[in-house]
Amino acid sequence: MNSFAASQQQATDPYSQCVDETIQELKLGNINNAVVEICSTRTKTLYTKQIVKLLDQIKAQSKQYKQPERYSDIMKSQQLWKNFVDQECRNAGAYIGSPMYEFCPMQKYAERLEQLEEYLN
Repeated sequence: MNSFAASQQQATDPYSQCVDETIQELKLGNINNAVVEICSTRTKTLYTKQIVKLLDQIKAQSKQYKQPERYSDIMKSQQLWKNFVDQECRNAGAYIGSPMYEFCPMQKYAERLEQLEEYLN
């Protein structure tokens, strides 16, 4: 299960930073499932806040450009995306292992954040 955490390559990303700090704080020798859960949840919360900000910016931009359907379409896809992530990550947790219940959504939220940033720019 520890390989899930190791897949985060950048030392400066919020997940890796949390993992390093939590291991040190709890005086652990290495990462474990509890650290994966703690840091995945924290990072997902951070990404959720950033996604909300981006959606607000897209809404404002859509008003500015007089394209309300743009925002409406993105909000429709946001709900569909959320349903997909919920089911996909339940599958990952059931078939890959329990750390995926928290790690998978965090990964998906990071991907969605990048996608919404592209829509804004």
